Amino acid sequence: MKVRVILFAIHREKLGQGQVELELPFGATVADLLDGMTNRFPEFVNLKDGLMVAVNTEYVDSQAVLNNDDEVALIPPVSGGNDDRYKDN
Repeated sequence: MKVRVILFAIHREKLGQGQVELELPFGATVADLLDGMTNRFPEFVNLKDGLMVAVNTEYVDSQAVLNNDDEVALIPPVSGGNDDRYKDN
């Protein structure tokens, strides 16, 4: 089956593209997809920490089963900036 992987922020930058199509066996899980991403892009191994995954716009865990033509968004952790208004004086 084929799934479309949407990449954001650091993932898009490091992998040089905004989306990837992956071929996976039927019954594959999100964990299998992440393994497939690492096989295809070895540098992805360093990008998996703190990753959130959404399948067809719904957040899922690594055991979620994927279906043909699913859209999988890999959402990297978000860090905030420095806002002095919230510092204790």
